[in-house]
Amino acid sequence: MKKFYSLILLSILIVGCSSSESTFQLVNLGTAKNEVQNYYESGNFDRECSKIIDRAISYLDKKKISEKSVVVFDVDETALSNYQYTKEIGFGYIYKSWNDWQQKGKAPAIKNTKRFYDYLISKNIQIVFLTGREAETREATQRNLIEQGYTKFDTLIVRSEAERNLSAAVFKLQKRNELVKNGYDIIASVGDQSSDFTGGNTGYEIKLPNYLYLLD
Repeated sequence: MKKFYSLILLSILIVGCSSSESTFQLVNLGTAKNEVQNYYESGNFDRECSKIIDRAISYLDKKKISEKSVVVFDVDETALSNYQYTKEIGFGYIYKSWNDWQQKGKAPAIKNTKRFYDYLISKNIQIVFLTGREAETREATQRNLIEQGYTKFDTLIVRSEAERNLSAAVFKLQKRNELVKNGYDIIASVGDQSSDFTGGNTGYEIKLPNYLYLLD
């Protein structure tokens, strides 16, 4: 799985262009980090998520639900937040450190996602977690989800060894297609990346903001 950290992208802002050339203004990396930190810690992230989830609940309140209806959730930066960990390592990415963090199973729930999850459970809608995390983290991820209140779900899907090198978009599309072939009716998908929705079989798309990284 490839992670492209958005702070690299935030360091370049387009401030003007003409027919002959584009003008760019570089932003100090420290400034970009401070802006991201302020977004998450000022309450802006929570407020934005709250509006998105309110719209999703309003939509599903009008949706006909069957016993095969399912909502597919991503895990990282969707159900669980890795913000504090990412901040502690300077908003970077270190493969071994990231794996060690997942194995600890200490990521807190994103409160508005948990609110949406509770709503779905009250409606007897099935839940599937679909994550790009690798197979060796499955047990820790499942424990983390349960400890954060996601106690009822149909399954947790992680990458097998053979799927390790697939892009996030291809991997998740394959798994959604398999769910549909197995009789599920995906009425909505929740994620934080465009790759969580690429290719179809998503139902209503609920995209949460993520200013920490981008996935292909």
